[in-house]
Amino acid sequence: MKVIEADAPEPIPEGLYLAKVADITEGSGEYGEYLRFVFEITDGEYIGITRNEIASKKLSKTRSGKTSKLYGFVKSLTGREPEPGSVIDIAGLIDKPCQILVKNDKEVEGIMYQRIESVLPPQK
Repeated sequence: MKVIEADAPEPIPEGLYLAKVADITEGSGEYGEYLRFVFEITDGEYIGITRNEIASKKLSKTRSGKTSKLYGFVKSLTGREPEPGSVIDIAGLIDKPCQILVKNDKEVEGIMYQRIESVLPPQK
């Protein structure tokens, strides 16, 4: 394989951005299966910029009310709580509008990594 030099994504100011789900891909890692959501900013100075967030491939809610990250994504993107036993079409979430709260995470070797702290319903 040929070694290439990759550019790290430029940090954007922390804050709340109007966005949409641009893509969802499946993967598997050290902690099991996951879904990688790609969110694209749809308004303002940073329109077209994308940010990724990974959610474990678990769509769950406990009796005490604790939910998985994926459950929160689905709830925000569909506007309703997923019902136990229901089947969710994950591919159907692509192009759904939302808001993303971008926060700085950690700096490694001079590169500031950012994360999506929350996925919220679209602005009314």
